[in-house]
Amino acid sequence: MKYLLACCLLLTALAQTTRAREQSEESSPKFASKDSTKVQKSPTGALLRSLVLPGWGQLYNDQKIKAGIVIATQATLIGFRFYFHNQARQFEKGSPEYNFYLDRRNFMYWLMAGVVVLSMLDAYIDAHLYNFDTGPDLALRFGAWQDRGRPAGLVRVGLRASF
Repeated sequence: MKYLLACCLLLTALAQTTRAREQSEESSPKFASKDSTKVQKSPTGALLRSLVLPGWGQLYNDQKIKAGIVIATQATLIGFRFYFHNQARQFEKGSPEYNFYLDRRNFMYWLMAGVVVLSMLDAYIDAHLYNFDTGPDLALRFGAWQDRGRPAGLVRVGLRASF
């Protein structure tokens, strides 16, 4: 109980620090985008949001589809955890079936932790790349074309990137 209280206090303090940093960053002109339509997102704020509730960091970064995928994945893993726990309770402790379902339940815990870590990393990186310009000037084109003046059977394959 003391550990849980200490974690809550730590997260509250980090959230307050992040909120203060976000407010100072929003007032700073160096974080404004070229067209000033998007405000820079705080990577630490996104990371902490995803730590508290997986998918919240993605929502903070306006990635609604990713947030839905993360939330649905976590909910599915929680459902499987309860399923395997209830299946294990039907057998006598120490039996092979009991151990099988208990191992599956514990594996769900590991998968849930993995989803949290990946969600945190994704939110952190997306916040860093929030104002990244992906306009038509940044494109990668694959193509096959035929040169004029060459025989009809020859086709060139190329890769062209415009920056």
